[in-house]
Order: sequence, then structure tokens, then C-alpha cells
Amino acid sequence: MNLTIDEKRTIFHILILIMKADLVIMPEEVAFLDKIFSDFELSLDEFDHTESLDLDSLSKVFSTFSDEVKSYSKNIFMDMAKCDGYVDPRELSIINHLCK
Repeated sequence: MNLTIDEKRTIFHILILIMKADLVIMPEEVAFLDKIFSDFELSLDEFDHTESLDLDSLSKVFSTFSDEVKSYSKNIFMDMAKCDGYVDPRELSIINHLCK
């Protein structure tokens, strides 16, 4: 899927929130995040370190995405939630909040 740089950054930041949601960061989650970073061809220079990473701010941006991008993103979000072998309710809460 062709995503804009803003879509990629937003999805990536949401993945970080999902990864942190259960308060335990597993090696499988870090590996998954690294893979997405590489797949999205992101670089650290493309991130504004002052931007807000809270769910409400990211949710506002995510809500402007096309239905196709939202559907694609939901699959990635679920893959992140499942990659450590357990889908925590806090991870699902974030995904459900974004993909209602």
C-alpha cells in the first residue's frame, strides 16, 4: 500500500502505544516494530521529536485517513498486539478506540 509519510509516522506511533499498553515490552514486539520501520522505509530524521504521542492526538490524525488506510492499519495493529503471543485487553482497547 502506498502511504504518505504522515500516515506512516502516525501508524508507527500508534504501534508504539500498542506495544507499551500492557506495560511489558517483549523482544517480539521490538522485532515487529523494527520490521515496520524498515518496511515503511522510515528514518529517524523523519520524526519530529516534539510532536505529541498521546492517543487522543494520534486518534484525531488517524480519523482523517481513508477507509482503505484504516483497514490496512488495523491489520498491522492486530499483528502487533498478537506478536508476543497474547493480546492484552489494553492493546485491544487502543485498537478498538481507533478502528470503531
